Amino acid sequence: MTLRGFALRLGFMAFGLMAGAATLEVGLRCKVAYDNYRVRKAGYVTPHGPVSAGQIVQFNENPRLIYDLRPNVDVEFVNVNVKTNAEGFRDSDHPLEKPAAVRHRAVTLGDSYMFGWGVDYDKGYVRVAAQNLPNWEFINLARPGYNAAQEVECFRAYGLKYKPDVVIINYIGNDTQLPFYIQRTPDDLSASFLVDWIFGQLSRDGLAMAPTIFLDKDKKQFKYEDDPARVPAKYRDLVGWGAVERSYKELGQMAKENNFKVVFLCFPHKDDGALPFAKANGFEICDFTPKLVETMKANHIADFQDSDLSLPKPDTHPSAKMHKLGGDFLADFLRKHFP
Repeated sequence: MTLRGFALRLGFMAFGLMAGAATLEVGLRCKVAYDNYRVRKAGYVTPHGPVSAGQIVQFNENPRLIYDLRPNVDVEFVNVNVKTNAEGFRDSDHPLEKPAAVRHRAVTLGDSYMFGWGVDYDKGYVRVAAQNLPNWEFINLARPGYNAAQEVECFRAYGLKYKPDVVIINYIGNDTQLPFYIQRTPDDLSASFLVDWIFGQLSRDGLAMAPTIFLDKDKKQFKYEDDPARVPAKYRDLVGWGAVERSYKELGQMAKENNFKVVFLCFPHKDDGALPFAKANGFEICDFTPKLVETMKANHIADFQDSDLSLPKPDTHPSAKMHKLGGDFLADFLRKHFP
């Protein structure tokens, strides 16, 4: 074969690869657009398998919330059924006025742990606590990926109107960090869906067909980020320990003005970084850590993420068994502190 012939053959191969990649890219964008259309239809139950995180979130114009879950979806997500109410929360709809049979109304704020990631709705620890406390009403405003600042803003936007007696906020170690859930749209040309899809298939989180998620129209890609200097200016007050301190101060002020108590829930274990801010604002501390340590010792568990207290690896979210322990513990705490 001559050098010219070899070069031509190499050129044809390169052209074929590029054409094939371009076809796959267009196909993936069309699939994402179609999936988004299907999931947006209220009450749609996907018959074609699970949806991704990117397909159940939607952009929110409030820069302190950034995103919501889509309202009124009924889908398979992380191996379980997930339904959202009219406001986009994994909960039933609640009346504004506290029902006469309810002694205490609680609003719960958190991220994927409180949302009940990977467990059935009635197995999440909020629902377990509710089952133990029949004269309590729990309004769960948790959303996967939310950090401390978003959780407090979510309460301001959606929870304050319910006039709760108690607000329960669950702190997780990544609550200083920038959330990552804003959905990319099929017309976003800032990066390749094909590359994202390939990495998605190889990723540990198992969220197949989840295009890389971006922070709205800035087209800036992030994973978890807690350095304010490294995020877009309009999001800087959402990240870092300063954001946690400010948000907890805001929540404490709302508690004083609206006559409710705040419970700072450490589940599955305590994080000493946020604890001083919770104490400084008069939050009640509900620390599950001693119960977790006791359970691990009794069952000879060195790391709960390597046991049946966690979902099967690579997922490290709490299992239904851990949620049961947490829900029972939370119910006992509330029963004792709010008779």
